[in-house]
Amino acid sequence: MTAELVARKKEILDKSAAVDKEDHYRVLGVTPHTPTAEIQKAFFALAKKWHPDRVPPVLADVKDHCAKVFARMSEAHQILMDPGKRAAYDASKKSGGDDSPEAQAQVQAILEAAMNFQKAEICLKRNDFKLAEELCRKAVAVDPNQADYITMMAWLEAQKPNKQDHPSMQAQVAELTRAIGISPVCERAFFYRGTLLKRLGQESPAMKDFKRAMDLNPRNVDAQREVRLYNMRGGEKKEKAKGKDEGGIFGKLFKK
Repeated sequence: MTAELVARKKEILDKSAAVDKEDHYRVLGVTPHTPTAEIQKAFFALAKKWHPDRVPPVLADVKDHCAKVFARMSEAHQILMDPGKRAAYDASKKSGGDDSPEAQAQVQAILEAAMNFQKAEICLKRNDFKLAEELCRKAVAVDPNQADYITMMAWLEAQKPNKQDHPSMQAQVAELTRAIGISPVCERAFFYRGTLLKRLGQESPAMKDFKRAMDLNPRNVDAQREVRLYNMRGGEKKEKAKGKDEGGIFGKLFKK
Protein backbone atom coordinates (compact mmCIF):
# COMPACT_ATOMS: atom_id res chain seq x y z
CA MET A 1 0.00 0.00 0.00
CA THR A 2 1.56 3.24 -1.14
CA ALA A 3 0.93 6.48 0.72
CA GLU A 4 -1.35 7.54 -2.13
CA LEU A 5 -3.49 4.38 -1.79
CA VAL A 6 -3.68 4.77 1.99
CA ALA A 7 -4.89 8.34 1.52
CA ARG A 8 -7.44 7.25 -1.11
CA LYS A 9 -8.80 4.56 1.20
CA LYS A 10 -9.23 7.07 4.01
CA GLU A 11 -10.91 9.49 1.62
CA ILE A 12 -13.43 6.83 0.55
CA LEU A 13 -14.22 5.80 4.13
CA ASP A 14 -14.54 9.42 5.31
CA LYS A 15 -16.83 10.36 2.43
CA SER A 16 -18.94 7.24 2.93
CA ALA A 17 -19.43 8.12 6.59
CA ALA A 18 -20.38 11.73 5.84
CA VAL A 19 -22.35 11.48 2.60
CA ASP A 20 -25.70 10.59 4.21
CA LYS A 21 -25.61 13.86 6.14
CA GLU A 22 -24.93 15.99 3.06
CA ASP A 23 -27.63 17.54 0.90
CA HIS A 24 -27.65 17.03 -2.86
CA TYR A 25 -25.72 20.21 -3.56
CA ARG A 26 -22.95 19.44 -1.14
CA VAL A 27 -22.69 15.86 -2.41
CA LEU A 28 -21.84 17.24 -5.86
CA GLY A 29 -19.74 20.12 -4.54
CA VAL A 30 -22.06 22.78 -5.98
CA THR A 31 -24.44 25.40 -4.56
CA PRO A 32 -28.19 26.05 -4.95
CA HIS A 33 -27.25 28.82 -7.40
CA THR A 34 -25.11 26.62 -9.66
CA PRO A 35 -26.48 26.43 -13.24
CA THR A 36 -27.61 23.06 -14.60
CA ALA A 37 -24.75 22.87 -17.10
CA GLU A 38 -22.20 23.31 -14.32
CA ILE A 39 -23.91 20.64 -12.22
CA GLN A 40 -23.58 18.28 -15.18
CA LYS A 41 -19.86 19.05 -15.46
CA ALA A 42 -19.39 18.56 -11.73
CA PHE A 43 -21.07 15.15 -11.84
CA PHE A 44 -18.99 13.99 -14.82
CA ALA A 45 -15.80 14.98 -13.01
CA LEU A 46 -16.90 13.18 -9.84
CA ALA A 47 -17.96 10.08 -11.78
CA LYS A 48 -14.43 9.65 -13.11
CA LYS A 49 -13.16 9.51 -9.54
CA TRP A 50 -15.99 7.88 -7.59
CA HIS A 51 -17.37 5.25 -9.95
CA PRO A 52 -16.82 1.88 -8.19
CA ASP A 53 -14.99 0.53 -11.25
CA ARG A 54 -12.25 3.08 -10.60
CA VAL A 55 -11.39 1.53 -7.23
CA PRO A 56 -8.00 -0.23 -7.52
CA PRO A 57 -8.09 -4.00 -6.82
CA VAL A 58 -5.91 -3.51 -3.73
CA LEU A 59 -8.73 -1.39 -2.22
CA ALA A 60 -11.47 -3.95 -2.94
CA ASP A 61 -12.46 -3.97 0.73
CA VAL A 62 -13.79 -0.40 0.44
CA LYS A 63 -15.45 -0.76 -2.97
CA ASP A 64 -18.91 -1.00 -1.37
CA HIS A 65 -18.25 2.28 0.43
CA CYS A 66 -17.32 3.89 -2.87
CA ALA A 67 -20.49 2.46 -4.44
CA LYS A 68 -22.51 4.04 -1.65
CA VAL A 69 -20.95 7.44 -2.34
CA PHE A 70 -21.50 7.11 -6.09
CA ALA A 71 -25.13 6.11 -5.53
CA ARG A 72 -25.70 9.33 -3.57
CA MET A 73 -23.96 11.34 -6.28
CA SER A 74 -26.12 9.71 -8.94
CA GLU A 75 -29.26 10.42 -6.93
CA ALA A 76 -28.24 14.07 -6.45
CA HIS A 77 -27.42 14.43 -10.15
CA GLN A 78 -30.73 12.92 -11.23
CA ILE A 79 -32.76 15.28 -9.04
CA LEU A 80 -30.80 18.47 -9.65
CA MET A 81 -30.75 18.00 -13.43
CA ASP A 82 -34.55 17.79 -13.58
CA PRO A 83 -36.05 21.30 -13.21
CA GLY A 84 -39.26 20.02 -11.61
CA LYS A 85 -37.53 17.68 -9.18
CA ARG A 86 -34.96 20.35 -8.32
CA ALA A 87 -37.69 22.90 -7.57
CA ALA A 88 -39.52 20.39 -5.38
CA TYR A 89 -36.30 19.50 -3.59
CA ASP A 90 -35.47 23.15 -2.94
CA ALA A 91 -38.98 23.76 -1.62
CA SER A 92 -38.69 20.68 0.58
CA LYS A 93 -35.38 21.93 2.01
CA LYS A 94 -36.89 25.32 2.84
CA SER A 95 -39.76 23.66 4.68
CA GLY A 96 -37.40 21.28 6.46
CA GLY A 97 -38.97 18.27 4.75
CA ASP A 98 -35.79 16.82 3.30
CA ASP A 99 -35.17 14.81 6.48
CA SER A 100 -38.63 13.28 6.41
CA PRO A 101 -39.00 9.50 6.81
CA GLU A 102 -40.16 9.30 3.18
CA ALA A 103 -37.03 11.05 1.93
CA GLN A 104 -34.80 8.85 4.08
CA ALA A 105 -36.62 5.76 2.85
CA GLN A 106 -36.02 6.84 -0.74
CA VAL A 107 -32.32 7.30 -0.06
CA GLN A 108 -32.16 3.89 1.56
CA ALA A 109 -33.91 2.31 -1.41
CA ILE A 110 -31.44 3.87 -3.83
CA LEU A 111 -28.51 2.66 -1.75
CA GLU A 112 -29.99 -0.83 -1.68
CA ALA A 113 -30.38 -0.67 -5.46
CA ALA A 114 -26.70 0.26 -5.75
CA MET A 115 -25.74 -2.72 -3.58
CA ASN A 116 -27.86 -5.05 -5.71
CA PHE A 117 -26.13 -3.70 -8.78
CA GLN A 118 -22.72 -4.34 -7.24
CA LYS A 119 -23.75 -7.93 -6.54
CA ALA A 120 -25.02 -8.22 -10.12
CA GLU A 121 -21.61 -7.10 -11.38
CA ILE A 122 -19.95 -9.91 -9.43
CA CYS A 123 -22.42 -12.43 -10.84
CA LEU A 124 -21.80 -11.16 -14.36
CA LYS A 125 -18.05 -11.64 -13.96
CA ARG A 126 -18.78 -15.22 -12.84
CA ASN A 127 -21.04 -15.71 -15.90
CA ASP A 128 -24.03 -16.25 -13.63
CA PHE A 129 -26.30 -14.35 -15.99
CA LYS A 130 -29.54 -15.51 -14.38
CA LEU A 131 -28.73 -14.15 -10.91
CA ALA A 132 -27.09 -11.06 -12.39
CA GLU A 133 -30.32 -10.26 -14.24
CA GLU A 134 -32.43 -10.87 -11.14
CA LEU A 135 -30.33 -8.47 -9.05
CA CYS A 136 -30.05 -5.87 -11.80
CA ARG A 137 -33.81 -5.86 -12.33
CA LYS A 138 -34.24 -5.07 -8.64
CA ALA A 139 -31.90 -2.11 -9.04
CA VAL A 140 -33.71 -0.89 -12.17
CA ALA A 141 -37.08 -1.15 -10.43
CA VAL A 142 -35.90 1.36 -7.81
CA ASP A 143 -33.80 3.63 -10.05
CA PRO A 144 -34.89 3.14 -13.70
CA ASN A 145 -32.89 6.08 -15.05
CA GLN A 146 -29.49 5.00 -13.77
CA ALA A 147 -27.21 4.60 -16.81
CA ASP A 148 -25.15 1.75 -15.34
CA TYR A 149 -28.27 -0.28 -14.59
CA ILE A 150 -29.69 0.23 -18.08
CA THR A 151 -26.32 -0.73 -19.55
CA MET A 152 -26.10 -4.00 -17.66
CA MET A 153 -29.68 -4.96 -18.49
CA ALA A 154 -29.05 -4.33 -22.19
CA TRP A 155 -25.87 -6.43 -22.10
CA LEU A 156 -27.57 -9.29 -20.24
CA GLU A 157 -30.38 -9.28 -22.80
CA ALA A 158 -27.80 -9.39 -25.59
CA GLN A 159 -26.29 -12.59 -24.12
CA LYS A 160 -29.51 -14.57 -24.45
CA PRO A 161 -29.48 -17.22 -27.24
CA ASN A 162 -32.89 -16.07 -28.50
CA LYS A 163 -31.72 -12.43 -28.76
CA GLN A 164 -28.93 -12.89 -31.32
CA ASP A 165 -30.93 -11.69 -34.33
CA HIS A 166 -30.41 -8.24 -35.83
CA PRO A 167 -33.64 -6.63 -34.54
CA SER A 168 -32.90 -7.77 -30.97
CA MET A 169 -29.33 -6.51 -31.09
CA GLN A 170 -30.47 -3.20 -32.55
CA ALA A 171 -32.96 -2.88 -29.70
CA GLN A 172 -30.14 -3.30 -27.17
CA VAL A 173 -27.98 -0.81 -29.08
CA ALA A 174 -30.86 1.64 -28.66
CA GLU A 175 -30.94 0.96 -24.90
CA LEU A 176 -27.20 1.53 -24.63
CA THR A 177 -27.58 4.75 -26.59
CA ARG A 178 -30.24 5.79 -24.07
CA ALA A 179 -27.83 5.03 -21.22
CA ILE A 180 -25.13 7.16 -22.88
CA GLY A 181 -27.67 9.96 -23.23
CA ILE A 182 -28.21 9.84 -19.47
CA SER A 183 -24.51 9.56 -18.66
CA PRO A 184 -21.99 10.37 -21.43
CA VAL A 185 -19.22 9.06 -19.14
CA CYS A 186 -20.64 5.55 -18.90
CA GLU A 187 -17.62 3.63 -20.17
CA ARG A 188 -19.30 0.24 -20.27
CA ALA A 189 -22.20 1.56 -22.34
CA PHE A 190 -19.74 2.64 -25.02
CA PHE A 191 -17.84 -0.65 -24.89
CA TYR A 192 -20.95 -2.83 -24.99
CA ARG A 193 -22.51 -0.75 -27.75
CA GLY A 194 -19.28 -1.04 -29.73
CA THR A 195 -19.34 -4.82 -29.27
CA LEU A 196 -22.93 -5.08 -30.54
CA LEU A 197 -22.27 -2.72 -33.44
CA LYS A 198 -19.32 -4.91 -34.42
CA ARG A 199 -21.60 -7.97 -34.38
CA LEU A 200 -23.99 -6.05 -36.63
CA GLY A 201 -21.16 -5.44 -39.07
CA GLN A 202 -20.91 -1.71 -38.33
CA GLU A 203 -17.17 -1.60 -37.66
CA SER A 204 -16.54 2.12 -38.09
CA PRO A 205 -19.05 3.31 -35.44
CA ALA A 206 -18.02 0.36 -33.27
CA MET A 207 -14.40 1.57 -33.29
CA LYS A 208 -15.53 5.06 -32.29
CA ASP A 209 -17.24 3.55 -29.26
CA PHE A 210 -14.19 1.45 -28.35
CA LYS A 211 -11.97 4.52 -28.59
CA ARG A 212 -14.38 6.50 -26.43
CA ALA A 213 -14.31 3.70 -23.84
CA MET A 214 -10.50 3.91 -23.90
CA ASP A 215 -10.64 7.68 -23.40
CA LEU A 216 -12.85 7.21 -20.35
CA ASN A 217 -10.73 4.37 -19.00
CA PRO A 218 -7.21 3.94 -20.42
CA ARG A 219 -7.01 0.62 -18.56
CA ASN A 220 -9.82 -0.94 -20.59
CA VAL A 221 -7.70 -3.67 -22.19
CA ASP A 222 -10.65 -5.17 -24.07
CA ALA A 223 -11.32 -1.90 -25.87
CA GLN A 224 -7.60 -1.52 -26.57
CA ARG A 225 -7.51 -5.01 -28.08
CA GLU A 226 -10.48 -4.28 -30.36
CA VAL A 227 -8.86 -1.10 -31.70
CA ARG A 228 -5.49 -2.82 -32.12
CA LEU A 229 -6.99 -5.74 -34.07
CA TYR A 230 -8.95 -3.33 -36.24
CA ASN A 231 -5.80 -1.41 -37.11
CA MET A 232 -3.87 -4.64 -37.74
CA ARG A 233 -6.50 -5.53 -40.33
CA GLY A 234 -5.87 -2.18 -41.95
CA GLY A 235 -9.21 -0.73 -40.92
CA GLU A 236 -7.96 2.77 -40.19
CA LYS A 237 -5.94 2.90 -43.42
CA LYS A 238 -8.95 1.72 -45.44
CA GLU A 239 -11.08 4.48 -43.91
CA LYS A 240 -8.50 7.12 -44.77
CA ALA A 241 -8.14 5.75 -48.30
CA LYS A 242 -11.92 5.72 -48.72
CA GLY A 243 -12.07 9.32 -47.55
CA LYS A 244 -9.44 10.33 -50.12
CA ASP A 245 -11.28 8.52 -52.92
CA GLU A 246 -14.56 10.17 -52.02
CA GLY A 247 -12.83 13.52 -51.82
CA GLY A 248 -11.38 12.95 -55.27
CA ILE A 249 -14.75 12.07 -56.74
CA PHE A 250 -16.44 15.07 -55.19
CA GLY A 251 -13.53 17.24 -56.26
CA LYS A 252 -13.94 16.16 -59.89
CA LEU A 253 -17.68 16.72 -59.78
CA PHE A 254 -17.13 20.16 -58.29
CA LYS A 255 -14.71 21.08 -61.07
CA LYS A 256 -17.24 19.98 -63.67
